[in-house]
Amino acid sequence: MSTNCLSDADVLSAVAEPEEAAEKPAGVFVLDNALTGKDGKHYTELRLREPVVFHTLQAAKVIGKRPSLESVYDSQIDMVCRISSWPKVIVDQLPSRVLDQAIAYLSSFEEDARRGEDEEPECPDSLTLTFSPAIDAVNQSFEEMSLHEPVVAQRRSYKATESKGNFADFIQAQINLVVAVSGWPLAAVLKMPISKFAKASDYLTGFFISGRAIGSSSPQS
Repeated sequence: MSTNCLSDADVLSAVAEPEEAAEKPAGVFVLDNALTGKDGKHYTELRLREPVVFHTLQAAKVIGKRPSLESVYDSQIDMVCRISSWPKVIVDQLPSRVLDQAIAYLSSFEEDARRGEDEEPECPDSLTLTFSPAIDAVNQSFEEMSLHEPVVAQRRSYKATESKGNFADFIQAQINLVVAVSGWPLAAVLKMPISKFAKASDYLTGFFISGRAIGSSSPQS
């Protein structure tokens, strides 16, 4: 090709920066080898998103009254199935490291939002959480949640549910407390992103922690 036939774009392409490959969205896990269901459907991308309270409660129910390594693992698999809409028979065929990465991704939303075990709770008079997009439930849209210190009756109800012993009861106690103080309907709270719910629950239960007694290694409540 004659140099006279080269366009500006042709010659400048020699010094252009190579295009970077598009970053894979968070929560997307691409399999090296597709999995095939009995119906012939191929599964190549596991797509996940932030869990909502419903997913966490259902996973807790799988754990049951006596948590074990097996029941906890089953609960994590249950959450992956529910959020991805993949059948369990397909999730069971995932490479174990892919499932580990998926579980770590889903768990990070709540873990990053929760108060640290050794972190003293902050108890302002009120807390307002905003939601974008709004949560649609019972023919309404909920964009803002207003919280304040629970009253004695609400705390007693929380303890009554929590004391039943199941891991799911512990989650249910938090759900009931958020419903009672916020005035939101149960359906709306169950649709809350788990990170927002964790902040709401930690704020409310923070009032139940009176601080560490002298000589005690655990908070008094």
